[in-house]
Amino acid sequence: MKLFKLIVTGNNENFTINYTVSSNFLDYNDCGFTGAQQEKYKMFLVDLQKNGGPQPVNIKVNMTTQIVDRAFSKNDLIKTTDVYDFIKKLSR
Repeated sequence: MKLFKLIVTGNNENFTINYTVSSNFLDYNDCGFTGAQQEKYKMFLVDLQKNGGPQPVNIKVNMTTQIVDRAFSKNDLIKTTDVYDFIKKLSR
């Protein structure tokens, strides 16, 4: 079981998502996903579906439009397959 934490920076059109993972609640390491934001998001969803536990995914949003910490359930994230839809969901 893996614990995921995402860090989102930038703005609604030009953003970066950093994906980190932990197996012990303390030490988070970069997932090493490469590619465009959509490609990295798809890799994250595959990893989340295979290896994610029942706990929510923590998301630290530090964008020009908002600074907030959010949490989404695994099932809610898996339903959102487009990275731009994910970014829109963060602003709700």
